[in-house]
Amino acid sequence: LRGLLLSYGPAGRQSVEQLKHSQNPAVRRMAVDLLRVFGGQEALAELATMLDDPDPEVHRESIRAIVQIGTTSAYAVLQRALVAGSASRDSILRELVDLRDDKVAPVLCYVLRQTEPDGKMYRVHSDMVDALGNLKAHIDSVRALRQVLYRGKWWSPFRTSALRQRAALALRRLGTPDAIAALREAASGKARGPRRAAPCRAPPARW
Repeated sequence: LRGLLLSYGPAGRQSVEQLKHSQNPAVRRMAVDLLRVFGGQEALAELATMLDDPDPEVHRESIRAIVQIGTTSAYAVLQRALVAGSASRDSILRELVDLRDDKVAPVLCYVLRQTEPDGKMYRVHSDMVDALGNLKAHIDSVRALRQVLYRGKWWSPFRTSALRQRAALALRRLGTPDAIAALREAASGKARGPRRAAPCRAPPARW
């Protein structure tokens, strides 16, 4: 059925709307797969509506499909879902972290850059920072973690300090030359907050 619908092109694309509303989770998962293959902005908008699907597999496959699209618009969809504070926010973050896909790092970096660690987003930021340190190093990872290391809220010193320490640990786990350079820069810099977070976690000079 999947192959048949794809062979019809735009006409097959129109059938996805009916599949999305099927009572059978397997059929809804097929709808997600078709949306991923058809692609495009319209598919992304429809995938966003499936992030709250009650079936865990449909929910998971919707997240995977959005990550695989890999565009700024796709990242923005996941950002809005995380910021919205819906019941699915925790599961979305958990699925992103558990994917361990190379394309997940840019998503996490995008959300870190575009949002503030205020309120309930503090825990989201903490989990994303930890996840970046455990994922395969990406060109955006060091930039995003460096931003966390230097970004601070004077009215929230304890949370700011905790996030900075997490960022320093994540940079050390990445262990790339850029990550090590960022740690050493913070450790020797004038900014007290980043300097306090980095020294005891920066690798020895022989590295």
